[in-house]
Amino acid sequence: MAERLMTYETQFFGFSPQTCVLRVSSGIQDSLLDVMLVVERVIFKKLKEMPENSITPSQIRFCTENFLQLMKERFDMIFERVEQGILQRIFYIPENVLLPEDKAQEQYPYTEEECQELQAEIAQLEHSYRCEMMAKQALQVELEEQKLTELKLEQRIHWFNNLDNTWKNNAVSNVPESLIFVRELTQKVPVILQKIQEKYKNELKHERAASENEQEEKETSKILMILGQGAGNPDPHSHHNLRGSNTAFLM
Repeated sequence: MAERLMTYETQFFGFSPQTCVLRVSSGIQDSLLDVMLVVERVIFKKLKEMPENSITPSQIRFCTENFLQLMKERFDMIFERVEQGILQRIFYIPENVLLPEDKAQEQYPYTEEECQELQAEIAQLEHSYRCEMMAKQALQVELEEQKLTELKLEQRIHWFNNLDNTWKNNAVSNVPESLIFVRELTQKVPVILQKIQEKYKNELKHERAASENEQEEKETSKILMILGQGAGNPDPHSHHNLRGSNTAFLM
């Protein structure tokens, strides 16, 4: 096998010439082995048909292996020269030949230091590009927020315009004075509510007291009726006196 890596040829052909030659050699040897196995079976079949045959299959296999080893040694000697011819005359690109994709390198040659500087510059440009993309995304988010804020302001302006038109339609001449009046009125609302609540509480107390008195009178009347029926006294004056005494007793 050739010692040179032949990377330029690999770039042009798309495969390594050494690998191609190795696969050809392996294919020929595999084919030779298959042929020898077929020949071995034919020899064994022919010898089996012959009378008084003393050759065993193991002897045939031994002879086949020796012959195959001899053929392999001869093949390696011959294929080495074939390999050199293939690698030097078929899969070979002369030193003075330049591939089309490398024409730019011929026009613009650069050293290893320049290549490293170029790679560093490319890395810096990639970093700057990523920063620009992040800044762009941040600006897009801010722009969306500004659009939302603008929409809210437009809604406020529209609301104020409708309010202004309402005031004009209702003959409100001085808007600031009207706002001051509304503010003073809203400040008075808690005081008015407190007075209403106190008044409601007083009325509620009176209603509860009246309800309790009425309930007591109903209970007293029931008791007097029960007592009157139990005594069997038809005299209304005595009933009246009894009611008075019961009332005094309840009081």
